[in-house]
Amino acid sequence: HGDEPHYRTGIWRVLVRAAPRESEKAAYIDLLRGAYFDTISPDRVHALEALAKLEHVVSDQDRVRFERSPRPESPEAEPCLRWLLAVSGAESDVRSLAELLDSPNPRVRGLTAYALRHLPHKLPADVAAELQEVAAREAESNDQVYVVSSAFVNAADDGTSQRFKELLLPSATPGSVENEERKREIAAALAILGTNDDLPLLTRLLNDPSVDVRLSAAHAVLRIDRRRPVAFRTLDWLVLTGYAAGMLAIGWYYSRAKSVDEYLLGGRNMKPWAVGISLFATLMSTLSYLASPGEMVRHGPLVFASVLSFPLVYVVVGRFIIPFIMRLRVTSAYEILERRLGLSVRLLGSTLFLLIRLLWMALIVYGTSAEVMIPLLQLDESATPWICAIMAIVTVIYTSMGGLRAVVVTDVVQTFIMFGGAILALVLISNQLGGVAAWWPTTWSPTWDKPSFFFAPGARVSIGLAILSQFTWYLCTVGSDQMAIQRYLATRDVASARRMFGIALICNALIVLLLAALGLALFAFFSANPAMLPDGKTVTTGADQLLPHYIAYGLPAGVSGLLVAGILSAAMDSLSSGINSACSVITVDWIDRFRRIQVHGKEHVREAKLVSWVVGLAVVLLSIFAGAVEGNLFEKCYTVVNLPVAPLFVLFFMAMFVPWATPLGAWMAALSGLGIGIGLAYGFELGWSLFVGWSFLWIMPASLATGVAVGCIASLIPIGTARPMLEMRSQT
Repeated sequence: HGDEPHYRTGIWRVLVRAAPRESEKAAYIDLLRGAYFDTISPDRVHALEALAKLEHVVSDQDRVRFERSPRPESPEAEPCLRWLLAVSGAESDVRSLAELLDSPNPRVRGLTAYALRHLPHKLPADVAAELQEVAAREAESNDQVYVVSSAFVNAADDGTSQRFKELLLPSATPGSVENEERKREIAAALAILGTNDDLPLLTRLLNDPSVDVRLSAAHAVLRIDRRRPVAFRTLDWLVLTGYAAGMLAIGWYYSRAKSVDEYLLGGRNMKPWAVGISLFATLMSTLSYLASPGEMVRHGPLVFASVLSFPLVYVVVGRFIIPFIMRLRVTSAYEILERRLGLSVRLLGSTLFLLIRLLWMALIVYGTSAEVMIPLLQLDESATPWICAIMAIVTVIYTSMGGLRAVVVTDVVQTFIMFGGAILALVLISNQLGGVAAWWPTTWSPTWDKPSFFFAPGARVSIGLAILSQFTWYLCTVGSDQMAIQRYLATRDVASARRMFGIALICNALIVLLLAALGLALFAFFSANPAMLPDGKTVTTGADQLLPHYIAYGLPAGVSGLLVAGILSAAMDSLSSGINSACSVITVDWIDRFRRIQVHGKEHVREAKLVSWVVGLAVVLLSIFAGAVEGNLFEKCYTVVNLPVAPLFVLFFMAMFVPWATPLGAWMAALSGLGIGIGLAYGFELGWSLFVGWSFLWIMPASLATGVAVGCIASLIPIGTARPMLEMRSQT
């Protein structure tokens, strides 16, 4: 029946759910849209309903087309259209849908309530109150069972919910169509809000004569089972408390810094192996720790070919970038830009850095809180800002006390915890499944990206693209980011800095391969144990939550606490390094650069510590908005955090390797690179057809190439001058 009206829209909706790749989902979505825009199609209303149930967010361009298209004659057309528009979450659209609760047509009122129940977000308080008024007024009408069901799902937990639940209970009259609808609706509502107390009722419904009622009841039972409470036990809390106390003790031990140089750079004589591990731990954030297994589960191993770029990264950075930077006795990396290209370029560079790291830290604390701590502690999503604040406060305390020395030492400790946690999880899953062979794949999963060795723009990931993207990211990050440059300068000489960087790359390669293997193990474990998946998730749609979910349900007491400590380690070492580096940039590039009377010694150190607290507060505030970004954690890293990375490095490339570079050329380079990155990340949403279909992994390579080309050409324009490179080097 795939081409028959009425059947086909339901089939396409199922195929959207089942399609393993986004391109296939988009193809079926286009078929549904086409069915609505075809004004002679007999199933236009069905197409609207299918799009709404799929939670398809209508673009601004499509919105105008949907609103102007002639309405089908069915009275259900208007509520379905408003339902689709309300999926976006805009309060005006939700209220527009709720207005139909006053319709004189009972079928329209019922469909409107049904739509309000299925919206993917919480209703505004006034809409929920209006829904409850209508439900209370028409509770006795069997025609309005959807209104009562929707009121129950959206009621506040103050006794109101129980009242509507009782109104929804099926009557004693067996066999009537109305009673069958009521039983289906109570089962559907309990699938959303039900607890173990509702299992006796659902068990009775499992024996109902109607197959639809039995299916709804079975669905509710399975979802209630997935909402079982997490057993985070006393021993787990003791492990976490001991971890936090250890971090604070390290900060207190190194709290005796006498100068800003010692506070921010550790006296410039720190051990290369320790600083190398610290650099690795800094760049291996919770985003990577959680996103890597999730990326393997959902999209497969192609992206992990990126480790093949590491030898080339070491050669280029060790041969060209580290020696240049180590010749300069600076505290902030962006002092280099002022010496070569003037104050405006220095401020541009430091601003881009702060933008990158503030967004990065905000996404780290949000990801750790929302994806790990909230599910583990069984807290409401509204508690996310408080968890973010607690993480930031603990990190700021030990970071502000001990400076870079405390950061490096805690990074080393946290690295061992990170590796230990991942290895332990891999060993336990192997033991539970019966060995490594049980989770090692023998076939290519249909959900994984198709193998590709070339640089096809339309491919999400290819081996060549993964290598190019990782090489570009590493080159741009370690060649311009204060967090990396700060660690070069913390070592004794060029040889020590190279050795430090090599250790960081080796650690990174090991953890990437380890987390990729952990992703395969989690994929096999949850495929074999689907009942342990999070409520409402499949193995692929819940890929980012599989590791924290396994920690919650698959591990013994104490071990769960250790793995959570490993995830917190990945978050807090990145957060501490980011705060310390942002503090150094704000202190040196902004405060010290523009103050008339310089301060020194302990007063200067106290000022830097205060800046650390300001940065921590900014991170917590930004983390509140991090959840609004679409995509899995891996994609969020590229489309949000990494957008300014290549434009920032372009400034250093111009300063280090382009003799004719000018301030105008540097500005044009950064802005053009940023524009290309925004186009590749958000071109589809902005309606820029040139960028539609390009993988997010092209963002940095394209941004870097564009910035360098534009900067070199724009520097030929006879506006502004730059100090010669030879003069700049001779002064050092």
